[in-house]
Amino acid sequence: MMSTREPEAGDTAILHKPYFGHRRIELIEKYFYKWLVRLCDSGLEIEVYEDEFEIDE
Repeated sequence: MMSTREPEAGDTAILHKPYFGHRRIELIEKYFYKWLVRLCDSGLEIEVYEDEFEIDE
């Protein structure tokens, strides 16, 4: 189910396509069109577009 609210720093979300097997992310900070996120299982930080994830409710 897609969320209707805007993503905020600190939210957890699920990537639509896994990144090296990881799907759960934590949103850190928004940079223009992308979000800096932390992969919850590994601690690795990557940048993703808003259409690449769905917020956990």
